[in-house]
Amino acid sequence: MSDQDEQYEKSWILHHILDRYIGSREMVATRRKLRLIQEQIRNCEQKGKKCLTGSSVEGMEMEGSDMDVMYIMSDVIVICPDQYTGIPPNNFVEIVCPDQIIRIPVPCFGDTDETVLIMRDTDCRPGYVTVELIELGQSYYKVFDHCIEHLRDVNVLSSEKYARYFVDFRSVTPMAANGPAATATKEETSFGLDIDRVSSLRCSSWPREANEWVSRPRLYEWPDEGLRSQVVLCGCYLVPVGDKTSDYSHLQWRISFTTAERKLIYSLTHTQFLIYGLFKYFLKQIANSLEQIMGKAGIISSYIIKTVIFHAVESTPVSLWQEKNTFFCFMLCLKILIAWVKAGHCPNYFISSNNMFHGKVCDENQQKLLRFLIELHDMKWECLSVGTFIQPSIGTLLNRVRNGHLDYVLPTPKQSEMEIDSQIFHNINSIIPKSASLPMLTGLLSKSTSDIDEFIDYIYTATALSFIGVDTFEKHVAAKGNKEKYKFLRKSKNLMKPFSSVCTSPGLLMLAIFYYQTGNYSETLEICGLVSKIYFDKGSILEDKDRYEHLYCGRGYTLLHKFQEVYVSSIKFKPNRLKFCPSQLHIELRKRHERNLLLIPPLPFAVFLSFLCYHELGDNIGRSASLRNLRAVKYDEEQGGRKHWIVHNLLGICYEMVGDTHRALREYTDSPCGPNFGQNENPAKERIERLQHS
Repeated sequence: MSDQDEQYEKSWILHHILDRYIGSREMVATRRKLRLIQEQIRNCEQKGKKCLTGSSVEGMEMEGSDMDVMYIMSDVIVICPDQYTGIPPNNFVEIVCPDQIIRIPVPCFGDTDETVLIMRDTDCRPGYVTVELIELGQSYYKVFDHCIEHLRDVNVLSSEKYARYFVDFRSVTPMAANGPAATATKEETSFGLDIDRVSSLRCSSWPREANEWVSRPRLYEWPDEGLRSQVVLCGCYLVPVGDKTSDYSHLQWRISFTTAERKLIYSLTHTQFLIYGLFKYFLKQIANSLEQIMGKAGIISSYIIKTVIFHAVESTPVSLWQEKNTFFCFMLCLKILIAWVKAGHCPNYFISSNNMFHGKVCDENQQKLLRFLIELHDMKWECLSVGTFIQPSIGTLLNRVRNGHLDYVLPTPKQSEMEIDSQIFHNINSIIPKSASLPMLTGLLSKSTSDIDEFIDYIYTATALSFIGVDTFEKHVAAKGNKEKYKFLRKSKNLMKPFSSVCTSPGLLMLAIFYYQTGNYSETLEICGLVSKIYFDKGSILEDKDRYEHLYCGRGYTLLHKFQEVYVSSIKFKPNRLKFCPSQLHIELRKRHERNLLLIPPLPFAVFLSFLCYHELGDNIGRSASLRNLRAVKYDEEQGGRKHWIVHNLLGICYEMVGDTHRALREYTDSPCGPNFGQNENPAKERIERLQHS
């Protein structure tokens, strides 16, 4: 075999390893579909908008992947300097700051709610601006009270104070400041991912600093004129972080092109996307070594990796990016990075005069980094075996495949089906659509063209209807007369039925709660018994991938049928819907922030609800049996108290109801020792104090 043939063979293997590790075309498309519809749902329901960024929404999942959420203030207009023609004199509002009183103009015409800001680039490095406040809207955001400063006769927004405000005052989940972002680890979130949240300001205009990107010559027409036009229409965002080398860093904001970058990532060919993923993997593998050499982390960020990819794709023909050239293209990207380090200049993709190495890669650090990257480049294929962050390394996998272990690069159709199903089922319930999103969802459902799209849209539509049913249930309490109450209850039940037909939990269990709250204990017990039987008979099939593949893949089943058979997820209660939730859990609900749902795993909740039914019926035998079952469930590996502190609370409530205060106290004491997620909203200590003083 010639050297070239060997390179082609190894590149072919590498490409197929990446196809499994980063994601196949179908897998990447599925991940993007899920994240984008979740973004659409969120943006139907809230005053401010959210834009999902990061690896997850790009369609990539690997160890250490994150989800970035950009919050965009509504009723705030950011304009470019050339758009500003002056505002006539207005009324003023006084804002009291620690060392001065600042007078801000407010509109004297109409009842506008829009706050007007203007970007200023005076004394700022390319890519950074200050933000001048022109006028406050009638109902302006409180953050402006905290972050306005007076500079050279104008009022500007402090990026430092702005970012700190959203960590200290606006975070529901405990978060730590990380540059412009508020960060929560995957242990503290319900997504299973690290999350960075950034609150930004949107400018609908394309900044003049980036005009060169629009017009510069392109030999290979990427991005083409149509895509460039779409990108320009995205405008830009201002995120609260300044140039660290400036004396006015605390007042400066960085220009961000988040939605533009997402469009460009989505336009990459699959091979280009896989090489982007390989480069991100490579960064994770060398991150520890980089930190030791450079003395600090983050010198080479994932954003710089993305910038390298964009420049590489723009400056090469698409015909180069083929399976057989996978490793060659990766090394090309590494060479670009090395050239930038050697020059001490990393050009921002949109604002090329913005050197992203400024103040970071210089002097001795520059030489250390250059030597390290050249050493990795000279290792050629062996550089894919460097690092221990992700194991086994891609280099190790490549050698295994070359030695005959082809199963990793050639999955069976059943295996591919199982992986796609698992991706959908594990991510589809990470957001609860509300009534405001129903028109959007039904519109998507009517236009669905693929089985996957139709399934996802249908499940979200059924979920939205079910939670509208919960809202409708609340209305029956205040209704006048039995006839009016019955009308609301009947409507509530009918709205819950579609979701109850597609999954046992939360769908069918929500119907069980309805029956419990309306005194139909026999129906409630029947459903709870079914939920318990399914779990004890089948176990969590979805978590047992081999078993799921054997029972459900390659048999021609629809996604909906498989979902009905195996899907279970936590039951969810809204803090502002007390009437629907059993009264015994109202303490847990009142402790929660209004945006945080109370999550209870299905098996312990079904047993708990059975206990409540037997208690209401005066059936001591049934009640005792349910209590024994709940004690056993506490030790369940997936749904027990080890992973869910709420299970201890459920058991403590049951012990209280049978008069066993000692055991109730023990459960409440064990509850705060459980997992971190949601512990800041755990009322176990309040329950202990109440029992001790009763």
